[in-house]
Order: sequence, then C-alpha cells, then structure tokens
Amino acid sequence: MGLVVERRGRVAVLMLARPEHGNRLTAPLAREVVAALAAARDDRGVGACVLTGAGDVFCLGGDWRGAGATAAGREAYADALIEMDSAMARVGKPLIAAVNGDAHAGGFATALACDLAIVADDATLGLPEAANGLFPFIALAIVKDALPKAVLFDLIYRARLMPAAEACAMRVVSEAVPRAAVLDRAVEVAEQAAAHRPEIVALGRDLYYRLRGVPPEKALDDARQTLLAALAATDRN
Repeated sequence: MGLVVERRGRVAVLMLARPEHGNRLTAPLAREVVAALAAARDDRGVGACVLTGAGDVFCLGGDWRGAGATAAGREAYADALIEMDSAMARVGKPLIAAVNGDAHAGGFATALACDLAIVADDATLGLPEAANGLFPFIALAIVKDALPKAVLFDLIYRARLMPAAEACAMRVVSEAVPRAAVLDRAVEVAEQAAAHRPEIVALGRDLYYRLRGVPPEKALDDARQTLLAALAATDRN
C-alpha cells in the first residue's frame, strides 16, 4: 500500500500506509501525498487536512535504500521529498499531524511541517540519523525553525529520541493524548480550524510559509500585500 485517503466530514485524512516498513517515505509515496494535497487544495468541500500513519508508528523517516544506488534514483528520491514539503506548505488549508506513534528522522520533520501536531503520549520523536552514519540533511531544513539550536544538535549528536511529554513541554508539538485518541483529536482540531473563513485562512497560511527565511523588508511588504488582498475579500462579502 501507499497512501490511503478518506473523508471525515470536511476533513481529508491522509494516511501513510506502509506499516510493514515503518511508514517510511519512498519517492512514489511522497508523490501520492503531493497529489492528495493538491486535490484537497482545489476541493471546496475540504476545509482541512490531517496527516497520520497506519499501524503503530507515524513515520520512521525516508526509505533512502529504496532509491537505489544510482545518482538519478537518489536525485529523484530527494526531489520527491522536497516537493512533498512544498506541497504541505502550499495546501492553503489547516494541516494537522496525527502522530499516532514514533516519528523519527524524516517522519519527525514531516510532523513538524504540519501546522499543528497531536501526538500519542507514548510516542518518541527525534533525529537519529547519525547513529546510522547519516545526517538529517533534508529534515534539517524543516526542524531548524521549530527547535532551539542546543536542542536540535542534542537530538542529532546524541541520536536521542525525545518523549512526547518533553516535546509538549517545549511546544514542539501541540498536545499529547492517549494513542487511541490521536486521530479523533486531530480531526476535531482540524474541524475547528476549518470553521473559519477559508479564503482568509488560505491567505494567512500561505503568507506564513512564504515568509520562512525571507528578509524582514520583504516579509513586511508581502504581509502588506496579503492584508490588502484579505480586506478586498472582506469587502466582497
């Protein structure tokens, strides 16, 4: 299996469904997520999205071994992961992670790439790549803005896995709940977020993701243009 998509009211639930492989991300699976997010953005009946995993884990990272040993295969794999992150930023609707179990390596980055994360209270999160002779290269681009530098490098250098309670205390994730309640709680949060005016939420959310890494002057100009667009949208109603 790859990606399973179902609807719960106005919430689209996207489930990474490779439980026998720790729901690790392959290039084809990442492309399925991209397509599902694009469909959700274009569907007016979808007010928000939830991303979760099948089985007992959320995602244990990328399946880089499946990319093969060729440069072309590895480049396609990296490109697919980057495009998935871009699609998550572009979805234009609230995106909630239902972290139903461990989220390691690229799985941790995927959870943090969502707007909010509801986490199983017995889950662990971290960047253990160094223990396998690697480094969280692509994940670093996402998690660096969510973690203090000392915490980030503590997780990387010690290949340490952070308990859900610690992640909550640091506000890395939104809340921790019993594992059986994770998906329902994430859908509830998504429904609350979807209750707001979708065109205004889309403008604001898109602005946030455009502003990552943007110099202050450009950020303020972009914010000004988005405010004017939002006011114009308000005038039409």
